[in-house]
Amino acid sequence: MSCVNLSFSALDTSGEMPTGIYSFPPELLYAIFELTMSAGNDAFGSHDDEITVSPPWPDIFDLKKGPWVLGQVCRQWRFIALSIPQLWSDFYVRLPRCKDSAVDVLQAWLGRSGNRPLQFQITATLGFCGHHCGSALLTTLASTSARWQTVELVDVSIKFLDTLAMQREIQLCSLPLLKELSLRSRNWDIEPDDSPEFEDPSTAYEVFFRAPNLDTLINLDTLSLSVFKLPWNQLTTYIGSDASHAIDHLEIMLLCPNLIECDVAFDRTHTWPTIPSLPLKQLKKWTIRELALLAGPFVLTPILDLFRPVLLSSACSLQYLELSGSTIDHSLMRFLESVSTITRLRVWSSLTILPLLQTQEAYICIRSDHSSVCCAISSSIRSR
Repeated sequence: MSCVNLSFSALDTSGEMPTGIYSFPPELLYAIFELTMSAGNDAFGSHDDEITVSPPWPDIFDLKKGPWVLGQVCRQWRFIALSIPQLWSDFYVRLPRCKDSAVDVLQAWLGRSGNRPLQFQITATLGFCGHHCGSALLTTLASTSARWQTVELVDVSIKFLDTLAMQREIQLCSLPLLKELSLRSRNWDIEPDDSPEFEDPSTAYEVFFRAPNLDTLINLDTLSLSVFKLPWNQLTTYIGSDASHAIDHLEIMLLCPNLIECDVAFDRTHTWPTIPSLPLKQLKKWTIRELALLAGPFVLTPILDLFRPVLLSSACSLQYLELSGSTIDHSLMRFLESVSTITRLRVWSSLTILPLLQTQEAYICIRSDHSSVCCAISSSIRSR
């Protein structure tokens, strides 16, 4: 845990040893307060097997949660909360319900974050731009753009991006600390309704271009991000959900030759193009989610057949591969249940297919009717 600069001199003038909460190390107080304000505050739900998880950052306009609550307990707790800028460096900005104080609230929150790097999520909708204080909120937020480290845009509107790009601070300065950009959607069935009004949306698409440390892109929206102007060559991590079409994922992967980690999900209703040459020579971790792993008469789904040339042409040193599917074969399940004590699984044909394999994980959550694969595994094991 990083060091927390916290002083209790204003509270203890007697010269005696501090007691109670004042005797706690600053790091422990920070941990307690951080857990207190984040408990039960998860806007999108949290599941280890999904990639739509949102971090539990406090809503700045909810005075009943987050660090605001700490300041309401007593004078001492308020002093402590105000002395820990880390508590104020992660936050969520939504459309405010209050009319007159929204900008003041945001300014107060940002002021309490000191000079800390900022991680925030914002409702980036057309409605936000049309709100009577939306522009002022964006101006206030943009004034701290040099400290942005993680930015999450929810329900992204092109109008919002254009408005953000026009902020003076964004135009004059780069985003020197930005490492992670995330676009998320609460409802994938709703298409952006403001794109047609822009004859030239290039300004909106370039808003995050000058980010020399950006290395992670998370795409949980329906937007085609390949049209954006981003520092593609420096991206090392790409995460994409099945809200986007398979083609969109492939286009992004094509733009990112230095990907090390890729985690993508595909909708089984997608039509498949011919996959272009993807020279992903740095790729070491690849997760492919939402597959019908044994769909129909195929041992491998079309998606795996299509991606096989990618691995062959890339000549990458892939070390981690996860195939996460929603269907599983009954006979394979029965086979695995019969060897429940197994700790290491190697797949053989006449030769070892994966000679360097150290760990294979199988997570089975849904039963359904399909056949195959276990026959090859079981016969190879019997042949030993």
